[in-house]
Amino acid sequence: MEIDFLDRNNFSLDWATVLFTITFATIVITRITFPNRFEDFIKLAFSNKYLSTYRDSNNMKSGFTISMFFVQMVSLSLFVHYIISLAGFSNLNYSPTYLRILSILLFFVLVKYFVEKIIAVCFNMEEFAEQYNLVKVSYRSYLGLLLLPVVAILFYNRFSFDYFIWVVSGVFVLFNTILFILLLKSYQKVFSQFLFYFILYLCTFEIAPYVILYNWFVFSKT
Repeated sequence: MEIDFLDRNNFSLDWATVLFTITFATIVITRITFPNRFEDFIKLAFSNKYLSTYRDSNNMKSGFTISMFFVQMVSLSLFVHYIISLAGFSNLNYSPTYLRILSILLFFVLVKYFVEKIIAVCFNMEEFAEQYNLVKVSYRSYLGLLLLPVVAILFYNRFSFDYFIWVVSGVFVLFNTILFILLLKSYQKVFSQFLFYFILYLCTFEIAPYVILYNWFVFSKT
């Protein structure tokens, strides 16, 4: 009588389950705490009411903005972790890799934000920079909110087709492109006053960092 030995499956996503639970709970608590603002926020893709109502720069430090920023960082870092595991750089169930990704993203975003503030002070354009960053955070937090359930599906289902990842990535790039178009359309009068600085800012902080990250990813893969 022969005995077939099967490899033990040590695959565990308990850490991801806890993180998803905390993130979804954050969304629920935020919706209960800021019901009217949340309702305006989820209509951001179809209505400009949210940006018109909460355009004051003090909203950057509000509890709602911070909560949605947390959701954005979690969903984006989980998506990056999934892509990296798909590319073979790490295992999906390896939480230390995810923590490193989250730390790098947080460091990148915060350093970028504070450097932008320093440059804005130097060129006497603080109000413009605050308005611009508030709109950016709002749209990207909205994208993070939409991305979260997609990432949850990816984590707990094994898709055999990789092109689904590229579709989601393409939507992410497209969304950011639409974001800049909407920004240009909504604030064209303001941008015309700071046209040179805006182009310089766009090339330095919105294009160059992502090109550098892409090149680093490609070269590290080869």
